[in-house]
Amino acid sequence: MDDAQGYSRGRFPSSDYIRDSFKAAGAPNPVDNPEAFKGLLRSRVLAFLADFAAIVVLLFAASILFGILGILSLGVLWPGFGLITPVLFFAYFTITLGGSRSATPGMQWQGIEMRTWDGFRPGYVQAFVQTLLFYITATPLFGLLLVVAFFNRRKRFLHDFLSGSVFVRTSAV
Repeated sequence: MDDAQGYSRGRFPSSDYIRDSFKAAGAPNPVDNPEAFKGLLRSRVLAFLADFAAIVVLLFAASILFGILGILSLGVLWPGFGLITPVLFFAYFTITLGGSRSATPGMQWQGIEMRTWDGFRPGYVQAFVQTLLFYITATPLFGLLLVVAFFNRRKRFLHDFLSGSVFVRTSAV
């Protein structure tokens, strides 16, 4: 089945579809709306640090809860403790980015939000994919992840390109 632009849905995306997704056709254009991207890199880094601090607090609370539950279950729940960190990270970013505000609390504090390449709010699946790609690319390629943003007008990181997302100032959309 083809959509309005003639792209086939339900199959592997064609090279035209991928090339057009890199253009972010429906997202704000930095030439027409430079305010949407002003100071975006700094804001994204500060937002991530704020979100990381919030996750550390949540991890501390979850550790206490798992400690108590581990004692009460006579150690049966201890193996599940290793899953807390990845599950909490993915849940935090997926639920907040895929939610109605399309932004984590740190991003809301910095006044930025996530949009799809065609300008719509992302769903939970795209938020999960964006989070997964962030951790895949951030771990071995941290420098490359940041450098990519300096070479495109929309200040998109590597995982933004791969997931078809763009971040903009909330006031600009």
